[in-house]
Amino acid sequence: MNKHKRDQIPQNPRKRKWINNHTKAKKKQEIDATANVIDNTANVIDKLPDDLLIAILSRMKILDAYRTSVLSRRWRYLWTLTNLKLEFNDRDITTDGHKIMTKDKLSFFISQVLRSHKSPSVDTLIIRIRIREKAERRGVFSSINTWINRVILKDLKRLELDLSVPGTSPCNYVFPDLGYLLVPFPRYKYYLIDSGCSVASCLRSANGFTSLRSIKLVDVSITDEVVGYFIESCLYIEDLCIRGSNATKDLKFVDPLPYFKVLEISDCCNIESLLISVENLVSCTYQGNVIGLPFKKVPKVSELTLGGVFCESFVYEPNKHSSYSTQLLKLVLNLHTASVLGEIVPRDLPQLYALKQLELSVVSRVGRSLLFLTSLIKASPQLQEFKIKINYIVPCCQPYDSLIRRHMPFPEVTAEEANVFEHENLKVIEMVGYCGCASEDEFIVSICKIAATSLETVIIDTDCDYYRDVPNYTQLLIMYKPREDGKVPIMKGVKTGRVDLIEPTENGNMNPLDAKKHAEKLISSFRSLEIKKIVR
Repeated sequence: MNKHKRDQIPQNPRKRKWINNHTKAKKKQEIDATANVIDNTANVIDKLPDDLLIAILSRMKILDAYRTSVLSRRWRYLWTLTNLKLEFNDRDITTDGHKIMTKDKLSFFISQVLRSHKSPSVDTLIIRIRIREKAERRGVFSSINTWINRVILKDLKRLELDLSVPGTSPCNYVFPDLGYLLVPFPRYKYYLIDSGCSVASCLRSANGFTSLRSIKLVDVSITDEVVGYFIESCLYIEDLCIRGSNATKDLKFVDPLPYFKVLEISDCCNIESLLISVENLVSCTYQGNVIGLPFKKVPKVSELTLGGVFCESFVYEPNKHSSYSTQLLKLVLNLHTASVLGEIVPRDLPQLYALKQLELSVVSRVGRSLLFLTSLIKASPQLQEFKIKINYIVPCCQPYDSLIRRHMPFPEVTAEEANVFEHENLKVIEMVGYCGCASEDEFIVSICKIAATSLETVIIDTDCDYYRDVPNYTQLLIMYKPREDGKVPIMKGVKTGRVDLIEPTENGNMNPLDAKKHAEKLISSFRSLEIKKIVR
């Protein structure tokens, strides 16, 4: 019979005492050995020169490097000499309790870091703050201006300022003008008064932001004068992103810009003109209004992203864009804007003879044919990867229904009207936002037939927001549960505001689980065993 664990200890008091003392001594030896290892490691680190310690700290996150200041007197100011990547995000930086910092604490932390930092150079400054309340804008805006004036004294390589909040309007922060940027240089300010030189010349002489190579501004309004200063003064600038700027109107990007390779101008609602003539430009993104033909001399552009009304022009007026469309290798089209051009099937197609990768993001109605989009595949004989993301909308009441039907971003064609052709190079097909309606199945099957000889992978992603939104008649456009047959859906639960989001609903409606099962059933019907089939 086995003894109980507590019965295994000898009943002799002397022997029991000896065992306890031996156990304690053994544990003490292990602790001492561990402490010796730590002491030896600490001694090794303490013996390292400051230059090597600074190099190590430069590879750490700013919050971790900042915390080393409490280790000892020697470590107190080492982090201030590092060439750190200063990244501040109001959702990532946490305190010891693993709680998100408040905006006041984050602002104080950023100010303290920039005030204490003594190194003449900073590789990267990234600030991402989401300002939701109007009451806190003035204080945050003032702090941002102070931070910019502190970092302009550094040899900064990359600057990113992101104030966007998903689902809300821009916060209307305006990047400081050239006169404000000259404030940290009082000597040049007096020189400006005496000599009569321009502010830009004085700021350039003071090396204000002249070492920048990358600039990204999101929901930050920046004037044409400041953009022009960056382009003319930053000799090594490589990429520029301006997104959601209300102060940007007329922009010119003209050589000599030997290192300029990536440009993005998106959602600048007041832009009136744009001129791009850069020989080394490789990737370009423009989403906005029609502004004529901005691309004058871009022989190396191979990646292009278009959105807004200008994207409609690229699809339905291809002859205007033939000077650069033939050289594209990757093309992203965001067909979200309602346009009169989208009502008629165009006679000509974009010339995409070298295109390898095509990504579409479209707005449509459930049950509306997607077959027109196969014409873009036909226009790309070398295409290898095709991806489409679908966003469905429906008017909340009958008067808006005819309006939405007339102003969709692409025309509707039947299976008989769609062009029948064969594609010999298409290998990957991916659909995102699949909800299981008949028009989606028709589109996928059609593409699989077109690329029957070359197709290798089919991916269907059922992750979408359509089933999670509660219909509401007070909105112009609402999401709803689409019918399996693709016909007009039954708006169950609209008036009561109660929609079952988990269990299958009656009258042929589907939920996310049904959409995934339907996708698996559709994709399993493909007979070819060589095709890799993925449902997410």
